[in-house]
Order: sequence, then C-alpha cells, then structure tokens
Amino acid sequence: MKKGFTLIELSIVLIIIGLVLGMVFKGRYLIDLVKVKYTAVQYNKIQSAMFAFYTRYGFYPGDGCLVSNPSTVNQCNGQKNGVLDRNSERKAFWHLLVDVTNILPVNDRRSILSDEWEITYESIYGKYGNWLKNEGDIRIVCAVDNLIDDGRNRGGLIRSSSSYNSSTDCWSLSGTAETWFYILP
Repeated sequence: MKKGFTLIELSIVLIIIGLVLGMVFKGRYLIDLVKVKYTAVQYNKIQSAMFAFYTRYGFYPGDGCLVSNPSTVNQCNGQKNGVLDRNSERKAFWHLLVDVTNILPVNDRRSILSDEWEITYESIYGKYGNWLKNEGDIRIVCAVDNLIDDGRNRGGLIRSSSSYNSSTDCWSLSGTAETWFYILP
C-alpha cells in the first residue's frame, strides 16, 4: 500500500488555506474601514469640542492666549481675532480643550493616522486658515476625504500632499502623505 495524500485530502487542505487567507485579507480591510470611520469621527469631535468651547466662553480655544499653557480660560486675555496665528495660541488650543476644561478627552489629541494632531496656520493649496495637520496612510486619508468631504486632495476641507480625486480607488494608493483638516477661518 502506497502512503501519501489523496486528491480529496489535498483539496480540503487547499480550501482551508484559502478560507484562512480570505479571512486575513477581509480582516485587514475591516480594520482599515474602522480607521476611516474613526478619523472622520475624531475630526468631528475636535470641531464639536472647539465650538462647545466657543459657546461656553465666547472665543475659540487658544485665541488670545499669550502663553502656551494657561492655567485658566481667563488667562487668555490677548487680542482675539478668530484665528490661531501665534505659536502660543496653537499650543494653548490643546491645553484648554484637554487639560483645563476637559471638553475633549486626551486620547483625541492623538490621531489614528500616526502622531499627535498639530495645529497650523497657513495656506494649503490656496485656502488660508487653521488646520489640523498630520501625516498618515494615504489610503485612509483618501477614503476619509471621500466620506466626509469632496474627495479632492487640493480642495474642500481635507487636503493632502498626495494626488487623488473623487474617482480614485483609494485602496489602490500606497505610502504616506501630509494631510490637513480645516478647522478655523
């Protein structure tokens, strides 16, 4: 009697391997979709926290702050112009939202894209204002842009250093890109 595997046994092993690989790839896709949804939710949470602060105190968090880490909201008594154009104002933005007023949880300071969100005041592809800046997986950024904005890397509220548009298959892209989410005029 010869020893070995029958054709049926080999077929069953190949089917099992195929199922396992299918679950792994589907799992990765589902994880990426969660990252897209979480990034969109986080962006909206930061904006909501910013407007809640404005409603409560009458100015945007950080606006008029001459120090980076004010101990109270009342310490921000400089000129308030509706933008965070000084370094101390951009640093105070997070300090006021997270540490002083607890309007925003500390974990929303960190982006799922990579590092902590940075506040910038600059012109991004012709639109001047305050931006949440980060660098991250371009597939996620493209998908978020398609989900909550116009899907164009150089237009709308979400902008990116990588090239894509609303007809691009985001999941075919690769690499990382600088990304900006518009928050204040």
